[in-house]
Amino acid sequence: MYKSIIPVLFLLTNVSVKSQSIKDSITSELTALSKKSSVVGFGVAIVNSDSLVYSGGFGYADLKSQIAYTRYTEQPIASISKTLLAVALMKAQEIGKLNLNDPINNHLPFKIVNPNFPGDNITIQQLANHTSSILDGETYLNTYVFKKKIPPFYTHLADKDIKLEVEKWVELLNANEMMTFSEFIKKQYVRGQIWYDEKQNFSTNKPGSTYKYSNMGANIAAYIIEQVSGESYTSFIKKHILNPLEMNNSGWRGKSYESKNASTLYWYGHPIPEYDLITYPDGNFMTNVVDYGKFLNAMIRGYEGEDNLLTAESYKEMMKDPVSSDFRKGIFWSVDSEKIGHSGSDFGILTHAYFLREHNMGIIVFVNTSDTKNGTTEVRDIYRTLLKYVRLTP
Repeated sequence: MYKSIIPVLFLLTNVSVKSQSIKDSITSELTALSKKSSVVGFGVAIVNSDSLVYSGGFGYADLKSQIAYTRYTEQPIASISKTLLAVALMKAQEIGKLNLNDPINNHLPFKIVNPNFPGDNITIQQLANHTSSILDGETYLNTYVFKKKIPPFYTHLADKDIKLEVEKWVELLNANEMMTFSEFIKKQYVRGQIWYDEKQNFSTNKPGSTYKYSNMGANIAAYIIEQVSGESYTSFIKKHILNPLEMNNSGWRGKSYESKNASTLYWYGHPIPEYDLITYPDGNFMTNVVDYGKFLNAMIRGYEGEDNLLTAESYKEMMKDPVSSDFRKGIFWSVDSEKIGHSGSDFGILTHAYFLREHNMGIIVFVNTSDTKNGTTEVRDIYRTLLKYVRLTP
């Protein structure tokens, strides 16, 4: 009896040692990257279908105060927020509130029509795969509302052209004012409204025919969820996603959630004040790598065919391959032959969250810094370091 147990114990010990060795190697490599990086701080995780395989924080959540960025540090995750919108849409369809093939005007209190194709309906499905012909015009930039005025940090930038560009950005952003996101949608896409612009806000390509990434299309989809459910988008997300997954350290600041562990964000290497988005569903979800890891766990299980937040059939529809490589999206999820997920970027934010279709393991990278000279390359190196070890993890 004891002889039969010994080989099993030896095998388990070897797996455990190998796993710990891999984790130590990841930490060592990422620590080295952090020390020479222009990125102030970042959090990472590797997940499988039921657990957090690896997680860690590197650098600083607040450089001036020397507060470390840990795996529990929260920050906005930019457009990765749309992955929650994808699940919310599928849930709304499951409970009979809408169908993805519905024309959007079936559920809106005002009409949105592409003036170039007045006889063609825009569908919810088209919003979700970014083929709706609804574009982000210049007025989309009015969505950013800072809690305090952005200081003139651009005066310290060495490149004169960048300095002038950032100065214009700061002046524009400091002038923005808060409004409801339904009002924001209406002002841009309803004829006769103040920001309505046929050329900027609508494509000359027929709805459903051409891929063009659209933040405002995502916001219209979130607004439809509010209309059909009779509750706020945040409440719908909390009820159907956050509560079931016990994502207790996630939400939208100022909307029944206040972060106690939020990172400062750094734009061109300089700290900027906290900001909100009028169009918060498209990109201002606050979370950390541990909490979002729970969400990605569930997504991997769903992709494997398990019912959890959604039915297996809904997961299949949500993460289906695009009709062609030109379309790129399932239901808000980026889908290609290797991976499924999303990335994000915004002022002071760079993020990636994907799982590999072959390995069914996911990678999360949340960065609190944007627009530094080598930042994009450095974030890519963080992701590639994790990717290398995903393929080694037992």
